[in-house]
Parts: sequence; C-alpha cells; structure tokens
Amino acid sequence: MHAEAGNGQYEMALGYTTCTYAANNLIFMRKVVRAIANKHGLLATFVPKYTLDDIGSGSHVHLSLWQNGQNVFQASDASSQHGMSKVGEELMAGVLDHLPSILAFTTPLSNSFFCLQL
Repeated sequence: MHAEAGNGQYEMALGYTTCTYAANNLIFMRKVVRAIANKHGLLATFVPKYTLDDIGSGSHVHLSLWQNGQNVFQASDASSQHGMSKVGEELMAGVLDHLPSILAFTTPLSNSFFCLQL
C-alpha cells in the first residue's frame, strides 16, 4: 500500500493470480477497507476521481500472459518494435478491438470518465 497522486488516495497492490481469484480478492479487499474506514468514522469511496479539481486515479490492471511457466507476452529477442511477442501483440490487438466493451466493465461510473485521457 502506498500513496497515490491525488489527495487522500492510496494504491493497494494485490498479488497476481487467476482472473476469478483476482476479482474475488478485489471485492474482499474493498469490503475490508470499507469496514475498517467505517469503524474509524471514515469513508472509503473507491471512486476514480473524488473532486474535479484534483488528479484522479482508479482501479487498474496489469496484464501478463504465461504458458508452462514462461512469459509468452514478452518478446524473447530484440526483433519486436514494442518488446512484445507475436502472441503478446495479438493479445493487445484483441484488447484494442474489444476496448468499447471492456470499458463498460472498467469504467462503470460516469465519474470514471473524468480519469480517461481521450
């Protein structure tokens, strides 16, 4: 856990795991933080931008792609322009292609759009 850029904002980095466990861990962590904040008379909001005049942050995901214990997202040599393997490039092409649908889950609140730099 460490301070984020905005006033009163903190980042809690959760360890990597499978998608289902990661989602469960996120929900559990939010419930625990809300309960502890409530116990101390505080409010934990988890909104991406608390005030319009301050910098915002929000929940974000770091992607990796592994097969048989090997990182298959990263290029194994310097032949790639962006350091990604062919599989990594295909994964990112799929993310970009499906970005409008992904945004429905990653930016579910109108407040979320204040953090996007379009």
